[in-house]
Amino acid sequence: MNRLKDKVVLVTGASSGIGWATAVELAKHGARLALAARRADKLSELSKLLKTETFLVPCDVTDFKQGRQAIKAVVKTFGRLDILINNAGLMATARYHEQDFHEVERVLRTNYLGAAVLIHEALPVMLKQKEGHIVNVASIAGLLGMPYMAAYAASKFALVGLTDSLRREYYRTGVTLTVVCPGSVDTPMAVENLNDEGLSRLARPKTAEQMAHKIAHCCVNRHPRLIYGDVPGAMIHFAHWAPRLTDWILHHTYGKAHPLGRSRGNP
Repeated sequence: MNRLKDKVVLVTGASSGIGWATAVELAKHGARLALAARRADKLSELSKLLKTETFLVPCDVTDFKQGRQAIKAVVKTFGRLDILINNAGLMATARYHEQDFHEVERVLRTNYLGAAVLIHEALPVMLKQKEGHIVNVASIAGLLGMPYMAAYAASKFALVGLTDSLRREYYRTGVTLTVVCPGSVDTPMAVENLNDEGLSRLARPKTAEQMAHKIAHCCVNRHPRLIYGDVPGAMIHFAHWAPRLTDWILHHTYGKAHPLGRSRGNP
């Protein structure tokens, strides 16, 4: 972990949850941190806790101009960018045909397109340095679509595909990419689901701190992909070999456990 000392790291979504915990974890190892999120007050609160050099970047990743300016500001301040951690995310659950399509667009802009713009701006910097690492925080839902999470799953599938494609495109350039696919994590974004009695029986949530520890290790070891959770890895393998049975299991399980399934009945 000493390899993180003095590395310039930009963490998006740093105002809470996994982003906050990741900043705390990286600070322990001497990384120089650029912290990005919409809530400047929370970034300032976090910065005061960290015993390392920090730079605050109030930024809404759905505004692509702000995203590009964030990368430019970090490079201007530190002179380089070693690691970009795309963690900013938005959860939305609904029956897809009833979901306001503006919400679908907002989920895609936050979870996928916002990250894609930051990567597009960061890549020339890292290629010029001949070194850099990009960590994209996706989800198990980016490998296995879940009921009532179509827009969220689509955004995370896109992020997984982007990461895998770019890792192969920039192979041996010095720029590497990791996609992190956690299962349930106890964060403010997931609190509504975790507080639901039915869904809480399905979840075995990890803490944000556990997730941050894994992300820090990915920053050091540059793993191509991390699937983290008690159940997710087994679920992915099972879905590959038995897709129809997986459909049936998830349909009926979520139909009974999810509040949207319970309220409408399982069609």
